[in-house]
Amino acid sequence: MRADMQADPSAQAEPAPGEQVVHHGANVGSTPQWKLPDEGWGRKSADAATLHEPQNIREYVTMHQHLEVGGGTRLLDVACGAGLAVELATARGATAAGIDASARLVAVARDRSSGADLRVGDMRDLPWADGAFDVVTSFRGIWGTTPEVLAEVRRVLRPGGLLGMTVWGHVKASPGAWALRPFLWADASRVAHQAAMNSLGKPGVGEQLLAGHGFEAVRRVDVPFVWEFADPESYARAMACTGPGYEAIQTLGEQRFLDDAAQLAAQHAREGLPLRAEINLVGFIARNPATPGAGSSFLAEPVELSAGASAAYADDEAELGYVMNATRLWAHDIEAMESLFTTLGRVTRTAGLSVRDRGILVTAATSTLGDSYCSLAWGAKLAAAASDQVSAGVLTGDDSLLDDRERALARWARRVAADPNATTAPDVQPLREVGFDEAQILAITAYVALRIAFSTVNDALGAVPDRQLRTSTPQAVLEAVTFGRAPAPAAGPDSP
Repeated sequence: MRADMQADPSAQAEPAPGEQVVHHGANVGSTPQWKLPDEGWGRKSADAATLHEPQNIREYVTMHQHLEVGGGTRLLDVACGAGLAVELATARGATAAGIDASARLVAVARDRSSGADLRVGDMRDLPWADGAFDVVTSFRGIWGTTPEVLAEVRRVLRPGGLLGMTVWGHVKASPGAWALRPFLWADASRVAHQAAMNSLGKPGVGEQLLAGHGFEAVRRVDVPFVWEFADPESYARAMACTGPGYEAIQTLGEQRFLDDAAQLAAQHAREGLPLRAEINLVGFIARNPATPGAGSSFLAEPVELSAGASAAYADDEAELGYVMNATRLWAHDIEAMESLFTTLGRVTRTAGLSVRDRGILVTAATSTLGDSYCSLAWGAKLAAAASDQVSAGVLTGDDSLLDDRERALARWARRVAADPNATTAPDVQPLREVGFDEAQILAITAYVALRIAFSTVNDALGAVPDRQLRTSTPQAVLEAVTFGRAPAPAAGPDSP
């Protein structure tokens, strides 16, 4: 069930999808209020699953990509409807669960994904344990009228876990705003309720709500969204099986709704092409903060430090003013870390890499890996050597501010980090074209591989990014690092 709504409460001339109007709180008759949306969304569940929900596939794929859903991800989809998003997450390797108020849509979801944990229930009372999920998604299911759901989302997310949710953006300005007009045919009170629901897409509103509920690193992303239909009749049926379509049907009658919707769509028909309605959609990525008092990694620090580890602690204190959590982890074998960095120094000199070059290589590789620790630490270094915008760009895959030489470095680092067995001879050629010789290319590749090794050990053993990175890292870099473990919480007034 996708709870959709009017995008601009001051502009009723252009409609947007809306959920069935449910005034939360009291029951209606003997029916709990949270079950009421099933009247509209569940009454034609097969149509909703096959005519309406597949239109959202661009939305699902885009958000799963932003959230880096993959093998081992424990994912919950809130307001999962007929379960297509759950099915797609499972196809990416996730262990998926979902909840929806419509028993009839959940029946379809279970038919599609028999191995998923799919439940009928109230999203204000999620039936899972604290910290059960790495990722929670909600595709137009959480709105301005349901902010209390965010407390439950945070509860079931692990510390450092991610929320990805979508809401309507500036619908009135969308080329496909015409396709939402049938939802304005409902009773005026129901249309007015939609306006109250759909405030989160406005600039700053969604960000403020998420931050107010304790989320951090809130980031707004553009999400492609298009409805396409074979003919006007298919469009009309797809609109009729939605919650807001049902509300309009209650006002007009079903046959008139179908006839009027088909007539509206016929005005936008194109010879040999499907009906197409492109609509503005906004996504938010936000992180559940780490638990206060969490350790520096999965390993306890050595009870007694070796001379080498004591020296490394002292070096950190002298350079940074604190001991890095990575140093605490490697204190169990500080000589191994020193050997790794000695080799890194050697290949750095062979390749002729500047601090800016190394910043580009590290941030491109570690962001591809999903390692937040080195992405933050080296993101700050790259920001100092170049600019905040350059650093944030490389972290998010935007190399537009780099020169040709730097772009070649960034792209090669990402290829090596993503899948070294998938590289080809032509992938190496851009490095030659910008002036690197064969020995330098080997050294650059070794540098990236060694940085990946360092990140892999840190990540596998739960090294928590230092809390000091919250204040020492530029805001643009912090906002770009939405993956991996969150930095340790900021120190309280009594913290050392």
